[in-house]
Amino acid sequence: MGNFIWGIILTFGVLAYVGSHDQSDASARVDQVHSDYDFGVVNGEPDAGVVVKGTITNIGQQGTVRVKVHLSTSEGEWDREQNVVFRAGERKELRWFFHEPTINVSNVQSRVSVSP
Repeated sequence: MGNFIWGIILTFGVLAYVGSHDQSDASARVDQVHSDYDFGVVNGEPDAGVVVKGTITNIGQQGTVRVKVHLSTSEGEWDREQNVVFRAGERKELRWFFHEPTINVSNVQSRVSVSP
């Protein structure tokens, strides 16, 4: 009887996990990534930082793509993540501003990844 109850709990857990994740027919690729020093506005105030630009193409059907951006510098590491809706075959140039690094930052490396 105990195994039966655990089996039911496990089944509901798996169904809840699968049901909470959106299925998407999109299939994206990252075509280009570039980072540069830039100025942005944070909380209404100008601020120096690093902007990461990524060109992403959906090679699948219309759907949502999860985009993750990672910035590594001499002053630390930061991540951004967002869901972006793409039409079939659509290409987008996206940008993310990181205000955390100072103007004296060095050793700047960036990475953009997509799923699905």
